[in-house]
Amino acid sequence: MMKKKGFWYFLMSGAILLWIAVIWLGYVLFPDSVAGKAALPVLLLLMHCAEIPVSSKIGRAKGISGARIVVNTAIFGFTWWLPLKKGVFD
Repeated sequence: MMKKKGFWYFLMSGAILLWIAVIWLGYVLFPDSVAGKAALPVLLLLMHCAEIPVSSKIGRAKGISGARIVVNTAIFGFTWWLPLKKGVFD
């Protein structure tokens, strides 16, 4: 199953839903605070950006630009670079 693109696309769509849920949750938990609304998405972004050293090594070995590596890792996290490492994505 982990060798199928559909599995990873499903997880990547889950990452998008996670972003939506985190943004929505910020508005629910902190309706009157701009900083509060921004805190949860910023934390999620920092967690994903912590993966950039790993994803950068994998992406550069596959000939992917640095900008694409950073954007895809920030949005999708390991659901993007792990299948790339396993050869599921080109």
